[in-house]
Amino acid sequence: MKKSIIIFGAIFIILLMVSNATAVPQSYGKTIVNNINNTNQRILLLEETLELNIEKVNDVLYNVQSKGLFENLLALIQFLIDLIGKIINFIKAVMQIGQLIITLINLVKALINVINQFIEWLQGLINPEVNLVIQ
Repeated sequence: MKKSIIIFGAIFIILLMVSNATAVPQSYGKTIVNNINNTNQRILLLEETLELNIEKVNDVLYNVQSKGLFENLLALIQFLIDLIGKIINFIKAVMQIGQLIITLINLVKALINVINQFIEWLQGLINPEVNLVIQ
């Protein structure tokens, strides 16, 4: 009798532990479900946007009319000019970032100098010397 009670108790405890380990609290469950729903909505929106863009590209590809050589060359030259302009803007942005880094380094150097002066001032307070200058 005692063995069967012990075995039944052990099985009950094992089932209880398994159910506690696999259960998800409702507060965490709602958050996860909301995140999954938001992600699914974003995926659907992206799929719709992709489909619209594919339709637009197909419309452009099928509606392109053959132009003359001169028009094609002008379009190519304009594309190259736009590309060069974008490259120049990118280089300017990189140079501005470089200038900001140089400014930041100079400011850090100035901060280190101020910290050194502050440490020297503190040392002067802790170890006063007879370096008074009469003015």
